[in-house]
Amino acid sequence: MKSLTIISALCVAAATSVSAIDKIIAYADSFTDNGNDYKHSGFPATPPYWKGRFSNGPTWLEYVADNLNDHEVINYGHGGAPADNAYMYSQFNGWTVPGVIQQIETLPVDGTSEDLYIISIGYNDLNGIVNPDQYKIVKEGYDVKDISNAISKSVKMLIEKYEANHFLIQNCPPFWRWPVVKDEDKERARGLQLELNAMTKKELEKIDGIDLQFQDISSFWNDLLDHPESIGLSTENGPCNPGIGNKDACDDPEKHMYWDSYHPEAKAHKAWGEWATKDIKRRYDL
Repeated sequence: MKSLTIISALCVAAATSVSAIDKIIAYADSFTDNGNDYKHSGFPATPPYWKGRFSNGPTWLEYVADNLNDHEVINYGHGGAPADNAYMYSQFNGWTVPGVIQQIETLPVDGTSEDLYIISIGYNDLNGIVNPDQYKIVKEGYDVKDISNAISKSVKMLIEKYEANHFLIQNCPPFWRWPVVKDEDKERARGLQLELNAMTKKELEKIDGIDLQFQDISSFWNDLLDHPESIGLSTENGPCNPGIGNKDACDDPEKHMYWDSYHPEAKAHKAWGEWATKDIKRRYDL
């Protein structure tokens, strides 16, 4: 894979000491899903997937929850989720995956102004533009502006619904570096990722009166994908479980950065969770 340096549009905000947060509530996709899809659809196949996760072990937010055990962590991540099902969505075994907007609308939580709301979305939305055959497309020709608007809408909904005040927005990771994106599409997909991250940051910064910060997971993933050997993995050996949801996997998953064609292996999630924990502790003085 051609080595590219990404200057992420969503840079890590300067550390800001705020009043202690209460719960952590996440709205997200398969990189965060801790078995939510599996409970409704029986997908992905378990085993070889681990307890319904889209990986062979816990996802990153589960490590954050373990490390911040004084704080309740509510995980509404759903594999295949976009920002809004109004323009595209995913289905597994006939079950429609809720996008972030739909997660906020249909999955009630006792949210307050003291909670931290994490939004981590964009992979599926952009992959749907590059690989529309993999999703249910509602709005033909939907674009980055539709995605950015939906993310902004989700923040405003949480403010209206729970008087939410503390937001941590993760930018879109470099999804184009996963095997699901063909080599001939990678440059276009990279451009879409950078455009979405820049546009989303610009739109969200228009919302006044809240503590809204950006977590640069794009740079985290680029660094890890550039140096997978740092955690004993490789990108050269391809996905352990090509495609998604298949029942057959390789015999040495602990050596593959790509668990399947879309998702990282368990050790990468652990590294992400440890990195995210340190960042959250720094930002919120935990």
